[in-house]
Amino acid sequence: MRGFLIRLRTLAVGTIGGYCGYRLGIPLGWLLGAMVATIPLSIAGIDMRSFRKPRLVMIAVIGLMVGSAFTPEVAARIPDWWPSLLGVLLYVVIVALVSIAVCWRLGAMTPATAAFAGMPGGLSEMVIIGPAMGADVRSVSLVHGTRLVVLIAMTPTLLAIFGLIGSGAGEGVSRAIQWFPSISLFDVALLTACAVIGFLVAKKIRLPAGNLTGPLILSAIVHVTGLTDAHIPDALLAAAQIVIGSVIGQHFAGIARRVLLTGLLLGALLTVFSMALAGGFAFAFEQLLGVPFAIGLLSLVPGGLPEMSLIAITLDADPAFVSLHHLARVVLILITAPVLIPLWVRRLEKRRIDRG
Repeated sequence: MRGFLIRLRTLAVGTIGGYCGYRLGIPLGWLLGAMVATIPLSIAGIDMRSFRKPRLVMIAVIGLMVGSAFTPEVAARIPDWWPSLLGVLLYVVIVALVSIAVCWRLGAMTPATAAFAGMPGGLSEMVIIGPAMGADVRSVSLVHGTRLVVLIAMTPTLLAIFGLIGSGAGEGVSRAIQWFPSISLFDVALLTACAVIGFLVAKKIRLPAGNLTGPLILSAIVHVTGLTDAHIPDALLAAAQIVIGSVIGQHFAGIARRVLLTGLLLGALLTVFSMALAGGFAFAFEQLLGVPFAIGLLSLVPGGLPEMSLIAITLDADPAFVSLHHLARVVLILITAPVLIPLWVRRLEKRRIDRG
């Protein structure tokens, strides 16, 4: 009973922190707010254990959300955008290789931790997949959390400073939640089936990060084929972020100050690098493909898929183009990271053993 009450307290603290993050308009406020609320308490020695089974359910919710971005309209425009999508592929490879090397060599992280901390993927996805494959969730969440907040705050600001968009850029980005969305029973049943069947099939065939990728794949199929155009209700997404963010807090018990500072500093350093490289690619997009610099930059910087899409909508910066390129980045990482990173880690381990 005591353990249940402790977990309930953790969830309550995460909910309060998430709501504060939401009200303050912080990017991914529910997730980062829950983390900011629970991590300091865990560092201070307070027991911040959390529920395990609700986390598994909420991971599936995140998968459904990513899959819902595969609309028929977006899919129809893919043939016209293949050159810039290849550019995103090249950008992801460069950022990943450099960032992993920096985290591994400069940050003295383990190979698995360095790989997931350096991947230019979403915060939610990396803190879900990484720990399951041996990565230190503390370092991964610190690096990605720092990158996410700085990039999303900095991108529209820099575009405004250089006169590429209006001076009020980003101020109108709405994160308001529709607490009582209209979603049909058919859509509820269909998305629930995608989550359950996707999870079970992924587990059966041993799909990497199956509780995330299984629901994601089925959600993408039913959306791109037009079976449904329903999106996950905002309130459920908020709950998913709270649960996932609250779980992270428990891993910070007894964290060394060096680990904390290293994660924050690496996050800031990699943010500057990824932003500078995105600027170079956006310039190439403009010169070679005729894509306006601002749209190219918004399509490349590795911020959150929902957040960058919201900024693009607010700025009327071709949100379909921006969303598809971020979706391509996230899906590419979700497909390749769980397969390639373990191979790299095993190769390093074999090399270490051979050297004796």
